[in-house]
Amino acid sequence: MANLESNIVEVHNKATRTKVRWTHITITLAVIWVVGMIDKIGVAVVATNSHFLQDMNLVGRNEMIGSLTSALLFSYGIGFFLWGWLTNRFGPKRCAIVGLSIWGVSTLMAAVSPNFSVLFISRIVLGFSEAFLWPVSNALTARWFPLDERGRAKSIWINGVSLGSAIAGFVVTALISLFDWRGVFWFLTIVALVICVPLLCLLITDTPARHRRVSTEELLHIERNQRMEESVATSKNALRTLNYWLVVIAFTGNILAVYGLGSWFPSYMAVSMHFSPTATSTYMLITWSVSIAMMFWVGAHTDRTHKKAYWIIVGFLVACVFLGISLNSPAPIADALLVGGAIAFIQAFTTPMLHGLLHDMSPTRQIGRNTGVMTGIANVVAAFGPAMMGTFITIGHGSYRAAFLFLIICFVLSAVCAVVLTLRGK
Repeated sequence: MANLESNIVEVHNKATRTKVRWTHITITLAVIWVVGMIDKIGVAVVATNSHFLQDMNLVGRNEMIGSLTSALLFSYGIGFFLWGWLTNRFGPKRCAIVGLSIWGVSTLMAAVSPNFSVLFISRIVLGFSEAFLWPVSNALTARWFPLDERGRAKSIWINGVSLGSAIAGFVVTALISLFDWRGVFWFLTIVALVICVPLLCLLITDTPARHRRVSTEELLHIERNQRMEESVATSKNALRTLNYWLVVIAFTGNILAVYGLGSWFPSYMAVSMHFSPTATSTYMLITWSVSIAMMFWVGAHTDRTHKKAYWIIVGFLVACVFLGISLNSPAPIADALLVGGAIAFIQAFTTPMLHGLLHDMSPTRQIGRNTGVMTGIANVVAAFGPAMMGTFITIGHGSYRAAFLFLIICFVLSAVCAVVLTLRGK
């Protein structure tokens, strides 16, 4: 009889348990990440436009084009240290609203910029404002999801990175054809302030207990599992452990790939491979779509196995092999697919796993700070990557060989860190 009553209660709970954490939190974060990546990757597409290059006096100046991404990443990294603390202090929702408002101002500056200097400053402001994304996203994931659901939850909003990168080429190319390059930044300003801010205000709360649509059953499900997590979480400060700093080093390699390789990918295909804007956008779509599919699978798989460092090793080493083969590939199509494959494996395998390791070693109350420090250091160091790649390309008279070799070395070092993490039980 007791078993029958227990089964009835279980069926009732499943029937009445809401899924606000999936329908509201992950989807809102994914939308904001999509817009953020169009902001970041979009400038790489804009940089292939002749009117933009002439207006900003950037024709043949690859190091200055690369500096636009480097400036963004540097301020992005600096901003993490502040946003991580602010997220813990004032809550993720307030920080996200403030960050998005500054973000809108930065893209407005870019839209009206009369010269390179103003555009450069706008990228610095954008980087600082967008730095709220990782601490806020990780904080909301930690507050809203049990530990055994976080891999799938992260795979949804991190795939916003991939989806934004996938459609950036088509969106930016279409906007340029309709409104010239300044129209891209006007569009991004409107989306940030008119779509993303209202979504945050209407759908997000700092905790599930404050959300009026969360059922009692969903709340109990989240809180019960989080209490279990806190009971087994290490009492040692993660920042004082070797594992944490190995993750930071590996994440630096990840940022170099996603933003360094990702930001130069459009120019590589358009200038070096002589692909049309439509073909370039198509290869970007293929690259990031493959990444999306792989990430969903990896996220679901690691929720069951918890063997994250193995995936990181595979991601970095496959990227090394693909880039190495591309150096000697005679066929432009094969070359583009290989470079795109390197980006896809880095994004799908290493990004969610590195943040998964961060969640494993960070109690909920520390996740904002630990994310801020990790992403801050990684982005500040990796900020020099796109500019260095631009310098290598200029020195090589348009050849990407030295730039790719630089990335291969970084990926090998990151894979070594993951091997050590594996040996230490991660």
